[in-house]
Amino acid sequence: MRLTYLGHAAFELALGDGRRIVFDPYEPGAYDGALAFLPIGGRYDIAVISHDHADHRSAAVVEAAGAVVDAAGEVEIDGVRIVSHATWHDESSGGERGANLVSIVEAEGLRIAHLGDLGHPLDLDEMPALRGVDVMLVPVGGHFTIDARAALDIVRAAKPRIVVPMHFKTEKVGFPIAPPDVFADLVGNVERPGTSAIDIDPGALPAETRTILLEPAL
Repeated sequence: MRLTYLGHAAFELALGDGRRIVFDPYEPGAYDGALAFLPIGGRYDIAVISHDHADHRSAAVVEAAGAVVDAAGEVEIDGVRIVSHATWHDESSGGERGANLVSIVEAEGLRIAHLGDLGHPLDLDEMPALRGVDVMLVPVGGHFTIDARAALDIVRAAKPRIVVPMHFKTEKVGFPIAPPDVFADLVGNVERPGTSAIDIDPGALPAETRTILLEPAL
């Protein structure tokens, strides 16, 4: 399985059988150009969407996808199990920015969790499925989502095998959010492979949590 960081909160998950899953594909140029990543090309077998904001849901990508998962609940699509949990985009039960989904994709013996635009702390007693996931894709930029400290609290409680930060400030993101170094400084020992993709082997997962900061591909 290969995980590629496309940019912002968008990731591609390429399965061994050639199928491709996309998480939160953005609308290029959204919010008057504040999101300057290149368009996401190609057709995906499954699109997993956390919420309807333009920086997380590209109409073109979603319309072309073979299947779309954008509601809380559990679905199975040709052996891929996806469980999505209802959360909020803010600390006011959605009063400021609405709803959000935390989704866990289970495929090829691995569990990949995408936290979307989570905007509040999580009680893992209410979402025990997050404990021990193999890969956690977590927002760290703050302002519109949890910040670096809240992200670290979730990571420490859930103890995923691999953590990949997302939704942070780059030269292509005009939002008033923090750069990834704020989270990296809190975590320490962050791996920076200088690439946008990593291969994930269920037989070669780290015993302790590793944080890997990927470069946006687009």
